[in-house]
Amino acid sequence: MSTQQETGIEFSLVPEENQQHFRLLELPPELLSVITADNASPLQLKSLDAPPSSLSGPNVVLCTHDKTYNLRQVSTSNSVFVVQPTIPTDSTLSTPGIEAIAQCTSTLELLTEKTNVSATSLVKAALPTYTSTGIPATGTRIAKQHLFSNIPLSEAECELAWRDLACFEHEGAAMVPSDSVRLQVWRAILTTATAEGVDLTDTLDDRQVRALTENDAEWPGELADAVLRSAGQGDGGSLLLLDGHKLALSVGLVLLKERTANGRNAVALDRFEKEWADLMPEAWREKATIERLEGSFGREKAGKDITFVDTGGSQATTVDGGAPADAKTLGAKRKWHEKFKASKKTA
Repeated sequence: MSTQQETGIEFSLVPEENQQHFRLLELPPELLSVITADNASPLQLKSLDAPPSSLSGPNVVLCTHDKTYNLRQVSTSNSVFVVQPTIPTDSTLSTPGIEAIAQCTSTLELLTEKTNVSATSLVKAALPTYTSTGIPATGTRIAKQHLFSNIPLSEAECELAWRDLACFEHEGAAMVPSDSVRLQVWRAILTTATAEGVDLTDTLDDRQVRALTENDAEWPGELADAVLRSAGQGDGGSLLLLDGHKLALSVGLVLLKERTANGRNAVALDRFEKEWADLMPEAWREKATIERLEGSFGREKAGKDITFVDTGGSQATTVDGGAPADAKTLGAKRKWHEKFKASKKTA
């Protein structure tokens, strides 16, 4: 007579009240390769502290250095258990078993679909505005690192928005300049370049960048550097090469918003294009054409006048509450650092 040996593994389930709580995350192949690499880069779970009422987007995201994944919870009808091996404690039992310590009724999926909220919108909404008075208009002091950690996008996307908006940080406080300030700072850079014989269409070294951004304390040096680099190519290394198309678009949009009081007024097209061209390096004057701003302006008076139209695009900037400030008076009454220190607030 033959006998059959039992070789099964004992399975047990921890009572529900004693079970642990887990969330299962389904990783796409490209993300799995990131975390299993020899020099794995860190991942971040990020969300907004308090989303601005005018903005909507994902509550929480998972970010690599340069990519953002939206999280979506998916329920499952299958019985999914998290198990661990058990070691016998009774000397009469010699076979180890498996114990289910948790049951998961849903999983988290990672999606790469873009949201309708841009990085520039989130950065701009979170920062105080540096206006022509030299005093941030609103908001609590916030550092750049803290700002990025609370924006639900990858650090690379945040950095790109920071640069496009010409944001800057001084004494631990991050700010975004108004349109009036950006124009005045850029006009000063252009004037200095002409006086010093610096070709803005050529590669700029550190010495040239310092010469263009140093001023008589009318505004922070970090601000001038940010305005100059906002039209630059690359990652902000020791050499700087301005992008003519990017510069023309940036200057044109900021000028249009400032001259039309953010779309509340209209400006003559021919006068606008002339002023725009005057704000470009001589070799790039022909880039100042209204077609470059397609989608960001509307026409009035049979096309002779134009006004700014907010499309919610990436070139979002801020204005000084309407009328432009006199370019000659910026910082003339008091040095910017005196006004800034007088307005400091503790976070």
